Amino acid sequence: LGAVLAAPALAQDATDPAPPPAPVMREISPGVFEIGKIQLDQKTRTIRFPGELNLGEGILEYLLVTPQGSTHESLLTSDVQPSDLHFAMLLLGAKGSSPDAPGAGQAPTGQIDSEYLKTAPKLRGDGITISVKWKSGDAEKTTPVEDWVFNTVTKKAMERGPWIYNGSVFSNGHFMAQLEGAFAALVTYPSALINNPRKGSDNDQIWAVNSKAIPPDKTPLEITIQLLPNDEPKTP
Repeated sequence: LGAVLAAPALAQDATDPAPPPAPVMREISPGVFEIGKIQLDQKTRTIRFPGELNLGEGILEYLLVTPQGSTHESLLTSDVQPSDLHFAMLLLGAKGSSPDAPGAGQAPTGQIDSEYLKTAPKLRGDGITISVKWKSGDAEKTTPVEDWVFNTVTKKAMERGPWIYNGSVFSNGHFMAQLEGAFAALVTYPSALINNPRKGSDNDQIWAVNSKAIPPDKTPLEITIQLLPNDEPKTP
């Protein structure tokens, strides 16, 4: 774990952003830990953290980014650190894929476009589910996050089911999820911690905000990620 978390800082120079402080973990009840703003529950294999509804309409390439990430094309934002989330997922037992940079021709790019997606690598990782909880008046509501994403080809909400926790990659000594603020992508993107395994993950034009299902813009949320058992199917 130390190597994984320290690697982004190894290649820092005068032009690079300062690395985030090492995560501080404390146990708040048996099997339940806090890592920054993240809460980890070993028994339920879940991680919870605060977020916000970022967009009320438009085409999406990301599900979740930091406020410094690609917010103009992401449904949700959260100000937790991607490195903290990765640390928490490793503690739950996630394996992800290889932390090395992809092979030649598959290096992470700062721009997802149709040309990149033609040759984007098939990603491997752990099956997870993602849900969101928010308040509507005095009532609390919870839904799989797929209900908030619209597929413009099928004319329906995104199919419910698992996502892939691939764990991002290192490139030139940088942990790319941290560098780019990329938590979860709707189209194949190795730099993101989480990727979408569904049909259409190679198309940057078919995912959109499901405007009829979402609460008002900037609604505070609690985002929950659950690590599925190893024998759980990893694709819908």
